Amino acid sequence: MTSTSSSPSARRRPPVLVALDAVVGIVLLVLSGGLSIGVVVTAYAYSGIHAQCGAGPYSGVTCNTVVLGIVVYGLMIIAVLAAFLALGMMIVSAIRKRYLFWWPLGAIVITIALFYLGSWVAGMTVP
Repeated sequence: MTSTSSSPSARRRPPVLVALDAVVGIVLLVLSGGLSIGVVVTAYAYSGIHAQCGAGPYSGVTCNTVVLGIVVYGLMIIAVLAAFLALGMMIVSAIRKRYLFWWPLGAIVITIALFYLGSWVAGMTVP
């Protein structure tokens, strides 16, 4: 019998790549968790700022406290959800024997991108 490229044994990854993928995935997951904790701590430090917002330096200009509150608490929720979803999808990918490192890498990219987007929106709401 000859093996074809569609057989399950032909699609297996070498054990070295499986181990490297698992190690890189776990390291990225730890970094994603640390980044999420950092975002939550930073957002929590600014969580009371919308209560202290008042009139700006120009007449008639005030803070948009609703948008500022949504951005601060939204950042907290998204950062935590991204880390937990990365963990859950890594477990699913490990069971299905797929690559693991994509999920925490995606969580890191999403957390950083949304942190900068949230910072930009928050900066626009405060005069």
